[in-house]
Amino acid sequence: MKCPHCKFKSSIRSSEELSSLTRKQYYQCSNIYCGHTFTAMQSVSETIVPSSCPDPKVNIPLSTSHNARRNAIKA
Repeated sequence: MKCPHCKFKSSIRSSEELSSLTRKQYYQCSNIYCGHTFTAMQSVSETIVPSSCPDPKVNIPLSTSHNARRNAIKA
């Protein structure tokens, strides 16, 4: 991810799991003159191909583009 201020490359320095679907990532800008440190969230948003061993406690919506593709294949 680029630094939102100077647009240089930033790197994930650490992260923490907030849930089985969400992580909080801590970034640091590589530009020594900028020095911006920030967080970003990463989360699972949709299923493209369903799991062969799904966890019944996890509910991830099926991608609408996947549905369109699957319907086109059926036709």
